Amino acid sequence: MLGRLSWVSILLVSVPALSAGSEVLIDATRTREPISPYIYGQFIEHLGRCIYGGMWAEMLEDRKFYYPVTGEAPAWTMFTPGKRSWEGEGHPYELLTSSPWMILGDKKAVRMVRENAYVGEHTPRIDVAPDKPAGIAHERLGLLEGKDYDGRIVLAGDPASAPIEVSLVWGAGAGDRHTLRIPEIGREYRKHPLRFRSGGATDNGRLEIVGRGKGHFLVGAVSLMPADNIRGWRADTLALLKQLNSPVYRWPGGNFVSGYDWKDGIGDPDRRPPRKNPAWKGIEHNDVGVHEFIELCRLINAEPFIAVNTGLGTVELAAEQIEYANGDASTRMGRLRAQNGHPAPFGVKFWAIGNEMYGSWQLGHMPLAEYVKKHNRVVEAMRAVDPKMIAVAVGAVGDWSRQMEWWSSLVELLVVCIA
Repeated sequence: MLGRLSWVSILLVSVPALSAGSEVLIDATRTREPISPYIYGQFIEHLGRCIYGGMWAEMLEDRKFYYPVTGEAPAWTMFTPGKRSWEGEGHPYELLTSSPWMILGDKKAVRMVRENAYVGEHTPRIDVAPDKPAGIAHERLGLLEGKDYDGRIVLAGDPASAPIEVSLVWGAGAGDRHTLRIPEIGREYRKHPLRFRSGGATDNGRLEIVGRGKGHFLVGAVSLMPADNIRGWRADTLALLKQLNSPVYRWPGGNFVSGYDWKDGIGDPDRRPPRKNPAWKGIEHNDVGVHEFIELCRLINAEPFIAVNTGLGTVELAAEQIEYANGDASTRMGRLRAQNGHPAPFGVKFWAIGNEMYGSWQLGHMPLAEYVKKHNRVVEAMRAVDPKMIAVAVGAVGDWSRQMEWWSSLVELLVVCIA
């Protein structure tokens, strides 16, 4: 039997005008079902600058070197999207299509290596000599005068290639920089903390990494954020989200979820693989995963609502995901969550079973009859892990939702997307 249904819709009605002196009688004793606190909510997706370059505080565009560092410019090109609303209504915008990291010194001194790569497919190797310092730099950083910036850099290489200098630059003068000196590195990768203070304001700040010794060094990953970030989220954005006071947030998609492997977003953020965004333009850095999303919800006092991948994802992947989120630390996935820093279950109640599976634009798109079968298998597997989970099915205006009511016995809530 069909349980509770939630519809996203708009109803316009005409109300007769009241004449002057009219009276309205309200009987406060005649009440109906209370309005759900979740009638209003928010939805965030790994799309454009919603998360990276928006809510998330990371300032570097390609901090784990998804693109090979070649020193060729420009890294950004103008892209004109389609005319539909979800594509961008035809408004051109800049899109990162190659590495934003420029080469300092001889271009031949920098090359990408696959052997001993720190994360992803490759890592930049930089060859240096006492009379030929070399390195890489990331431009187009917005800096504020007097503001502190925190970060880290992962380095390995010949011990003789040190010292490695990391500088935050805000101007063209010799003194317009704050330089940190890393005196020693080893052949094994090691993280080094960074803390800078900008002496000026600019929209084109720069982070430079230069070796001044002899031999070669590897840059595994780099990160730079405003020091006032809150667990990786922008402090100013969090303040606005708290004012918005939404009771529930849905994540990670959207079309994105139908190609997303949630396991890419757990563990050491510097070791999470950067990938091509499966549904949209740009890179998926995997810096924001389930831990970060839950932290966001806790910070803004919102209920987490997680969508599982029923497009290219499997039933097993969804079952493992809810066990990771809600399983006791004695379970296989719960134990992994505890190892990743959160022994207590997250306690996520609401679970979206896919996204817009009726649409030809959706990865793994399927006819309704096939979606119902997959929906049922996914919900059964997830409920075997957590019987208290609330399954939210994919709905659509028209026949799809009406038939979902009849064909599936495992629907509690139904979400309808209206563009």
